[in-house]
Amino acid sequence: MQKKRSDWRRITMIAAATAVLMWVMLYAPTPYVVYEPGIAVSVKPMISIEAGDKPGNGDFLLTAVKLTEPNFLRTISSMWDANKDVHLRRDVFRGYTQEQFAVRQQVIMQGSQNNAIEAAYHYASLPYSTKADGLLVADILIGGDSARSGFKTGDLLLGFHGREPAETVEQLLASIQSLNKTGAVSFDVDREGQHTQISFPGESFSEEMTNEQLLDVLGIKSLTELRSLEPDDPDNKIKIAAGEIGGPSAGLVFALQALELLTEGDLSGGSRIAATGTITVDGKVGAIGGIKQKIVIASEKGVKLFLVPAGNFKEAEAKAKELGTAMKIASVSSLQEAVQQVMLLQKTAE
Repeated sequence: MQKKRSDWRRITMIAAATAVLMWVMLYAPTPYVVYEPGIAVSVKPMISIEAGDKPGNGDFLLTAVKLTEPNFLRTISSMWDANKDVHLRRDVFRGYTQEQFAVRQQVIMQGSQNNAIEAAYHYASLPYSTKADGLLVADILIGGDSARSGFKTGDLLLGFHGREPAETVEQLLASIQSLNKTGAVSFDVDREGQHTQISFPGESFSEEMTNEQLLDVLGIKSLTELRSLEPDDPDNKIKIAAGEIGGPSAGLVFALQALELLTEGDLSGGSRIAATGTITVDGKVGAIGGIKQKIVIASEKGVKLFLVPAGNFKEAEAKAKELGTAMKIASVSSLQEAVQQVMLLQKTAE
C-alpha cells in the first residue's frame, strides 16, 4: 500500500512538473523578441503625384522585417534558424511598451517620407519651397513621458504659447535660452488632433545649459523637423501614404519611386527592384537593421536587384550567397549611386 502511495505521489509530481514546464514553454512571457522575414511590397500604391509621369511596368519594393514576441519554445527554435535573429526585448523597445514603440516608428517614418520627397526634388533639379509645420517629438527619455514632462512620442510641438512657431530644433532651443526665466514657459502642442499646453517653471532652465541639457529638462531625446514641401510646379506635388509601416528604412525606396513619377520613362526598366536605407534631404543613404531578413523575403519575391546601404553590404552579400539566390546585391551610399545601379541593370538586360 505504501509503495502504491509513493508511486502515485511520484506520478502526481511528474505530471505537475510537466504541466508547469509546458506552461512556461508555451505561455510564459519571455524577455526576447525575434526578427523574422516580413514583407516585400511594391510602393506604387503608396506614392502619388498631382500630374506627373505614369508609373512604369516594373516595381520598386519596400522590405520590412516582422517583429514577434515568441514563447520560450519558439525562442529556442528561432536561435537555430539562420533566417531569424533573437534579441533581448529591452534592447529593442528600450523601455517603451509595444504600442509606444509602434507610435515612435510611425513618427520616424513621417520624417523619412519628407526626406525622400525632398531628395527626389533635389536629384531632379525641381525647384520647391518648404514650410515649417512644427517639431515632432520623435523620442522621449525613458521615464520622461507624462510622469516627467508631459510630452509624448508623436506630439507636434507647435512652439511657445502665443508666439510664432520655431522652424528648427536649434531655433527652439535658442528661444528657450532667451526667455525671461521668472515666469512659466508654456508650449502649444497638437496631440492626435487635440490642442493642449505643456508648461515648465522658468527656473527649470538656465543660460549655461547645453542643447542636450535643455532637451533633458523637456524630457525629450530627439525632435523631428516636420515640414511641407511645395514644388514651384503644382503638378510635381508628391504624396506618400504608407499605412502602418514604420521606421526610417524606406527612405531610399520612396525616393526612387518619387523619381519614377517626376521623370519621364520607366526608371525601373520593367524589373522588380528592392531598396532599403535611410535617406537625407541631400540624398545620402544610411544603414538599417534587419538586413538578413530583408534579403530572404526579397529573394522569395523574385527581386532582380536589391539596393542596400554600404554599411549593410557585407552582411547582405553573405546572406545572399548562403541562400544561393540569383538576386544581385548592390552597395549604394547615395540616391545618385542607386539610380546608377538601376541604369546598369537596364543596360545588362538589353
